[in-house]
Amino acid sequence: MAKKRRDEPNLRTRSMPIQAGTRDIDAAPEETSFPLSRGAPERKLRRVDRYDHRAEVTAYETLTSTGTVRISFKAFEADRFAFSPGQFIGIQLEVPGQGWRKTPYCITSPPTSDGTFQLLVRLVPEGPLSIYLGSLAVGDRIAFRGPLGRSMIPKDPDNELVLLATGVGVGPFLSLVDVLTEEGYEHPIRLFWGLRLLDDLCLLDVLEGLAARNPRFSYRVTLSQPPSGWTGLCGRVTESVPPLLRTLGGTRYYLVGNGAMIEEMAAALSDLGVDRSFIYQEPFFNARQRPSPESLAATRSRFVATDLFSPYADQQGGGLLHLDRPISARRTGPFADD
Repeated sequence: MAKKRRDEPNLRTRSMPIQAGTRDIDAAPEETSFPLSRGAPERKLRRVDRYDHRAEVTAYETLTSTGTVRISFKAFEADRFAFSPGQFIGIQLEVPGQGWRKTPYCITSPPTSDGTFQLLVRLVPEGPLSIYLGSLAVGDRIAFRGPLGRSMIPKDPDNELVLLATGVGVGPFLSLVDVLTEEGYEHPIRLFWGLRLLDDLCLLDVLEGLAARNPRFSYRVTLSQPPSGWTGLCGRVTESVPPLLRTLGGTRYYLVGNGAMIEEMAAALSDLGVDRSFIYQEPFFNARQRPSPESLAATRSRFVATDLFSPYADQQGGGLLHLDRPISARRTGPFADD
């Protein structure tokens, strides 16, 4: 296990001042001032609004020189800490001059009965909560709410799974694959992990361990800025993965990480015939970014699969139909376009 060094990385030295004791760093406001979430000021406070859980740091590991760390915790009330892969905890912090900031962090480790869990965190200067977490030491305590959010466990166990992650978005997939391996999931699980630099690569021991335990699980790493001699995939996820998906039907797609990648891949898959209910999306950032028509068309053109009906199936000839806008942009349901 890597030891925590106070002199690395430099990002960790920029932690925000916190009004708390030296061994009990509490990111929650006093009990009389818990904030309301998405509701009118007069609405009664619900338990989900409260950052009233506590956990203690049990291990801190620096995984990369570029600012990726893994932090292990133990919740004080283990009987209240049951979670499923894909769920997250919410952490809140008062930042001087900016007020209260809230950020969810997906749990990386598989579920346990003893209240232990791990977070995979990327330390970024513009993310005060990531810097706060990066300043923690073994024995420090945090306040949080949750676990909350959707489970990634597929409701229908009869499909292949394709997992697309960028950066620390790989975290919840480690939990998911671990649980599905224990449950004996009988279909292939393919993970594609997009990173920028070789220095961003980590957790190979975890991935290799999962591959050794589950012969149906495989993973590939793609670098957008690969070094000379790199033999893995090259380019962004939207560039390197589409040519590798020989068919699209009978598969569930999980997209986690950069919202720009998620929106582009989800729109392209939908345009090529994948039902939206088979596409799980969890943006960690860039959640509101939408692909340009040019970049979406470029991503669609890289797919080789033609097993689903789509007006874009014959891309070489311009498609079976000529649409005024992509299918992915059209709404369905009671508020559909006239």
